[in-house]
Amino acid sequence: MIQNYTKKNKISFTLAECLIALVIIGIIAAITVPIIMSNYRRAEYSSKIKKFYSTMSQAAIKAKADGNDWDDWANTASKEINESGEIINNFLKQYLFPYIIYTDFYKDSATSLGYYYVILNDGTFFRIAKRTCLDIQFDANGFKGPNKDGVDRYWFLYCPVSDTFSPVKSKFTSYRSTYVTSREKALEQCKSSANYCSGLLEFDSWEYKNDYPYHI
Repeated sequence: MIQNYTKKNKISFTLAECLIALVIIGIIAAITVPIIMSNYRRAEYSSKIKKFYSTMSQAAIKAKADGNDWDDWANTASKEINESGEIINNFLKQYLFPYIIYTDFYKDSATSLGYYYVILNDGTFFRIAKRTCLDIQFDANGFKGPNKDGVDRYWFLYCPVSDTFSPVKSKFTSYRSTYVTSREKALEQCKSSANYCSGLLEFDSWEYKNDYPYHI
């Protein structure tokens, strides 16, 4: 008995078709991967900024309860910039360090402003100097780049007296002018100078909205 065998057609892709598919996949990856990474960084930075703001705010409250009121320190401290080094050293050791978790601190001798760097236990850091207010710059990803204001670096203030850039007296707060009383004005100021972007983030509960003017 003779059996008949039918030859089945086999489906396959040509080399050209495979190359086209790879190109399409590459284009999609090139578009989506940066967006995914940006969203990840935004979520990461937002979480760290929230934590930093909460940590510093709570430190001020706890210090006051222990009799180490930041206002008392500020009212007796010299307002001369050139003398701010030892002033900040005293502030850190008595009024701040007992209330936060940090791993190291040191003075930056390369500048005349008396900046002290404080390394926090999550790898972030802030640097602090005294002018009329305490000027505090927080870096959300530590010493890694890009080290740009409004991207991974954000300014904060503590002002015991009325000041042009202190929207709330005697409170640890974001860096923005006193006339900035709405999100629209905060967005405008952030666009004009990245130094003020912490003010916009404070209006947005420390999250990056779609109209945030700088790429994270």
